[in-house]
Amino acid sequence: MNAAPAAASSSADAPAPPPARAEPSRILLLLDQRENRSLLAAELGDRHQVLPATDDDALDGEFDLLVLDGRSLDRLWERVQRRKARDEPGFLPVLLVTSRPGVKMITRHVWRSVDELIVAPIEKAELRARIEVLLRARSFSLQLGGQVEAARALAQRLHQQAEELRGTAERLAERTAAAEEANQAKSQFLAMMSHELRTPLNAIGGYADLIEMGVRGPVTDTQRDDLARIKAGQRHLLGLINEVLNYAKLETGTVHYDLADVSARDALSSAEALVAPQAHARGLELEVAAPDTDLWVRADEEKLRQVLANLLSNAIKFTPAGRVRLSCEASGADACFRVSDTGIGLSPDKLEAIFEPFVQIRSDLTRTEEGTGLGLAISRAIAEAMQGSLTAESVLGEGSTFTLQLPLSSRS
Repeated sequence: MNAAPAAASSSADAPAPPPARAEPSRILLLLDQRENRSLLAAELGDRHQVLPATDDDALDGEFDLLVLDGRSLDRLWERVQRRKARDEPGFLPVLLVTSRPGVKMITRHVWRSVDELIVAPIEKAELRARIEVLLRARSFSLQLGGQVEAARALAQRLHQQAEELRGTAERLAERTAAAEEANQAKSQFLAMMSHELRTPLNAIGGYADLIEMGVRGPVTDTQRDDLARIKAGQRHLLGLINEVLNYAKLETGTVHYDLADVSARDALSSAEALVAPQAHARGLELEVAAPDTDLWVRADEEKLRQVLANLLSNAIKFTPAGRVRLSCEASGADACFRVSDTGIGLSPDKLEAIFEPFVQIRSDLTRTEEGTGLGLAISRAIAEAMQGSLTAESVLGEGSTFTLQLPLSSRS
């Protein structure tokens, strides 16, 4: 190659410098003409790593730009195309340096092999500019290829994680189904056993009544005391079994709710009547504070009375002395029924546990305060089924407040 002297040009016409590289770009020179190979190596060696080669196998090495002349291209064009394909999707640029002005009319395989062409004589500035453009394209393609590989690796990891999550979800669904099946079996067993136990208990109560009435003969005072104890025990056991049966019905979803407009005043009054004897028997003050204006709530009247009576019974049971208060007031779109007491209270860590089935409010009282520990669990389930909620607040040693929140009806 006979390189012409560089044409006069201002610095403004010079190409912008390429992005900073950690290592210089590698330029492979496969030029049959030794003089041209030496001239290009000297011209480009100050900024790039130039690899002059006389062996065609250098095409199998690693480089960022290939510079060929016409003779080497004629000989190597098939290998050049295979080498470019090996780098795909990365771009491996090839520059043809030729002294044949009519080279653009060469067969089409040249343009599948060559990305840029310079016809000698060459200006140094043009040569440098062409090479920098090709190296920039190479650098950008490598960066893009790295991002594509990173994206592909990320997609593969996400796919693996999705498969793992799918497997976990399937196992969880199987376990959930098994747990639900076991829960249904447990509830059905409880319901069946409750029915089976209630029959003989009712018979015991019936026979005790017959004996007490003297149907089987005269009854002494001592026998009457014994019969009273038998009947009290029978009623207590029957009450416990009824709680278990009610809870089983709630779990199996067989409880029917007849929602209607219910007067809050009437609900307070009927709940008071149910528990007043208990409060008086324990020497407690039972206070009922009706709302200033009558409120109407959407609820099942019987089940609302059941929940309020249960909350009041619990308050009476765990209040050794003092007062139990029942009130109701509007709060936004809801009515809040509150049962507060001056009893033993609860520590904050037990406020949610008491709504779990078979949990007693105070474990140290299980021998003196009878019950299944189902009352609050049943009451919360009923409240939620009526689109409401049941919550508790308490201070240990000072008392507790249970709040039943139900939606107001359009009549309020």
